This record gives sequence, structure tokens and C-alpha cells, in this order.
Amino acid sequence: MSAGVYRYTARSVDGERVQGSMEAASVEAVLSRLRTRALYATAVDCETALARTLGRPLGLGAPTRRSLLAFFRSFSTLIRAGVPMRRALEVTIERAADAVLRESLRSVLAEIEQGSALSDALARRPRTFAPLYVAMVRAGEAGGILDDVLERLAAFLERDADLRKKVRSALAYPAIVVSAALVLVLFLIARIVPMFAQMFDAFHIDLPASTQLLLAAGAALQAPGTWIAGATAVAALVIGLIVAARTARGAVVVDGVRLRLPIVGPLLRKAITARIARMLATLLRSGIELVSAIEVVRPVAGSARYAEALGSVAASLRAGDPLAVTLDATNFFDPLLVALVRVGEETGLVDEMLLKIAAYFETDVEAAIATLGAVLEPALIGMLGVVVGFIVFSVFIPLYSLIGSVSK
Repeated sequence: MSAGVYRYTARSVDGERVQGSMEAASVEAVLSRLRTRALYATAVDCETALARTLGRPLGLGAPTRRSLLAFFRSFSTLIRAGVPMRRALEVTIERAADAVLRESLRSVLAEIEQGSALSDALARRPRTFAPLYVAMVRAGEAGGILDDVLERLAAFLERDADLRKKVRSALAYPAIVVSAALVLVLFLIARIVPMFAQMFDAFHIDLPASTQLLLAAGAALQAPGTWIAGATAVAALVIGLIVAARTARGAVVVDGVRLRLPIVGPLLRKAITARIARMLATLLRSGIELVSAIEVVRPVAGSARYAEALGSVAASLRAGDPLAVTLDATNFFDPLLVALVRVGEETGLVDEMLLKIAAYFETDVEAAIATLGAVLEPALIGMLGVVVGFIVFSVFIPLYSLIGSVSK
């Protein structure tokens, strides 16, 4: 069988059931690596292309960010306290609650016992450990400051997780309100409005265009074919976006649309800018040179559009241009970021300036989140009021005319 990702089920010498995945050239290679870890395979299957296509966007087969944060925090604390790496990994494996992470760490421990470097063992598991983690660990090993690098990595993950949580919390409220409003409107059109249709037909009332449109929508929503067609269209749209996002150009286009959304777009741009600045600062302080740091950040920037811009920056840096000039030439990065980076280059403190940039934009995101609810709440309520008012107006205007004609 060809090289790929293999999922396996095995038993330990104690009879414990173990599941996981690994990249290998063949089933025989998987079995050999499992035997070196005293595991006896009961099933080995090659992961299909469909599973990879759907699993990666959905995060299937990868540990949670919270579990990774807990691992790096506890691991850095143990290493800094002087605990040998082998014992530190054993402790973190015992504490790991995520099954995927626990199995990956068992594989890492087995390779370290066979003489592999920690960074090489992590690099063989890209689904679990991002290039950012591998690059920082490799830099820490090379400089003999693994404990310091792990501490910086854990601190970065904590700040990143906190920022993500705040952004998601800010966007959850409008999403819930819009969903509830959509359900309410569909219920009114599909169930309540058709009740008046028979009454209007019985009295042969001349209906205004808005009422006719509303009654036609209500009749359409009562037909099963409408719901089937709607579900099919939504599914096709979602699948189309996923497929498009998996192509280089499609991902840039989809991400560009996301970043241009009103209200949400500026918030995302600030959060991504803060994340990139903090990642670059963390990598530079770990001893990684600038171009390599940018190449590491690109795939984990969280935005295809920003990753494309960073690619242009890296190419210009290789040609000998200053960082601030290359950032400004993209016409994409915030002018404040460009100005502070220029000051950092003049003073030789680029990493410190990047940390200040990250802190500024993180504070800006928090301020934007604080005012987001105050701005969106009246807007959403007003939008819902307009829609419900249109429905009420369309139904009760002809009903009022009917009551008036009957009373005469």
C-alpha cells in the first residue's frame, strides 16, 4: 500500500485498548513501529482521501487547543523544574485527557527512547503539532534553552486561546439572535400566514402585492419540495465553500470575503494581526531568524489572505528589503503595525515592538468586543422588527378592510 496516514487499534501488554493514527509508508511499517512500543495491533486501516478532506476542516483526528495548552504548560513546568524529558513526558501522558494527544505523546516518547530528538518526533505528527510548535522546540534544543522556549510557547498559547475565546463569544450572540429570528419568521410564514389565506379566498378580497407575496411564500414553505430544495442548496453551498477553501486561490477569495464583512471583518483583522505579531515575536525571541519565522507563521496565521501577504513579505526580505518596507508594499497590513516595525528596525528591537503591537491590537479587540453588543443589539432588534412588521402589515391591512366591509 502507498504511503499515507494509517489509523490503528491495538492492545498493550496490560490489555489496555489503544487507538490512534500515524504516518507511515506501509501497513508493515505501522506494525513494526507499534511493536517497538510493546503494542499489538488488532486493526490497521489506511485513512481515505474523503476522510482527510472532511476531517481536517472539521478538526477530526486532531487534539483540542485546550488539551495542547495544558500539555505545553505542564511540560514546560516540569522541564524548567529539572525533571528529565522522559519522565516529564510520562507525567504529561498520564495527565492528558485528550485521547488523540495522549496517543501522539506515547509515540513521541517511544521515538525519544530510541534516540530521536523531541522536535523530530513532534514534526512527524503534523496533525497534532503545528509547524510553529516544532520550530520553537527545535530552536530551544539548538540553543540549549528548551525550558525557556517551552515557557514562551505555553504563554503564547494561553494568550491566543484567551483572544479566540473573546472573539467567539462576541460573535456567538449575533449568530444566536439571527438564528432565532430566522426560525420565528419561517414559523410565522409557514404556519400562521396560511391560516388567513382561506379567509381571504372565501371573501374574494383584492389583496395588495405584499400580501400576495407573503401568501405565496407561505404556500411554498408548506410544500416538502421547498424544504428539500433549500436543504440541498445549503448543503451544496457549504460543500462548495469547503472545496474552494482547500484550493490555494479559493481559500484566499473566501477569506477575503470574510475579512470584508461589516463589523465582523475589522474585528477579525485586528485579532489576526495581534496573533501574527505575537507569534513572530515569540519565534524571534526563541532565536529563529526573521525569514524562517515568517515561513513558520504563514500556515498557522489563521487567514489565507494574511498568509499570502506574508509570502510576499518573505520573498522581499530574501531580496534584501527591510521588513517595514515589505509590509507597507503589500498595502494590506495596518499602518500602525508598519510604523512600529520601522521603529523596531531602527532601534534593533523588532521582537519588543511586535509584542507591543500584539498587546495594542489585543486591547483594541477587547474594546471592540465591549462595544459590539451595544451596536449589534439595537440593529438586530430593528431588523427583526422590520420583518415582523412587514408580515403583520401584509396580513392585517386586508383583514382590516374585510372587517370594515362586513360592518357596513
